[in-house]
Amino acid sequence: MAYGRIIPGLTIDGVPAPYGVVNEREIRAAAGLMFAVGLIALLSVYYDRNVQLAFWVVLAFWVDFVLKVAIGPEWSYIGRVAGLLVRRQRPEYVGAIQKRFAWSIGLVLSSIVLFFLARIVLNPACTNAGVAGTSPCLIPMILCGTCLVFMWLESAAGICVGCNIYAWLTKKGFVQRPEYAPACPGGVCSVDKKR
Repeated sequence: MAYGRIIPGLTIDGVPAPYGVVNEREIRAAAGLMFAVGLIALLSVYYDRNVQLAFWVVLAFWVDFVLKVAIGPEWSYIGRVAGLLVRRQRPEYVGAIQKRFAWSIGLVLSSIVLFFLARIVLNPACTNAGVAGTSPCLIPMILCGTCLVFMWLESAAGICVGCNIYAWLTKKGFVQRPEYAPACPGGVCSVDKKR
C-alpha cells in the first residue's frame, strides 16, 4: 500500500510520478498554521509561564504527527484546515515519502517535548522556578524553538529540512532508495532513481 495519494497518469516536471504524492501548497500552509500556534504557545511559556497551553498545543501537534505518519497525510486535521486555505490554488504535487520522514522527525521531537511538558504540568513547582533558564523547561523550549525554525523554513521559504535529511541519508545508503525518485519542490531533495 502506497503512502500518500496515487494519481494515475500524474507527471511532475515531465517525469511520471507513479508513487504517493502530497500537495506541497497544503503542506506549507499547515506548517504556517503550526508555526503561528506554536509560536504563541512558546511565547506564552516564556512570558506568562503558561505551560498548560504549550502542553495542549504540543499534544495536538503530536496527535496530528501520529495520524500523518502512521495512517496517512489525509488524516491530518491540521492538513484539512490548510487544505481549505489553499483550495483555490493549483496543487503542486511532491513525493510523500520524504514528507513522511520529515513528519517522523516532528513526531520524535514532539514526543520528547510532550514528555517534558507532562512532567512539568504534573509538578507545578517546576513552573515557579523560572521558565527560561531552568532545566525542566529549557529542553522543551529548545526543542520547540527548533521545531518552530523547521516550520518557518517550510512555510516561508519552502525548505523542508527533514526532506533534505532524508535525501542525504538515502544518498549515503542509510535509508533504502525508493523504487522511484520522489519529486521535491524545486528538486532540492531529489533522490536518484534506483538502478
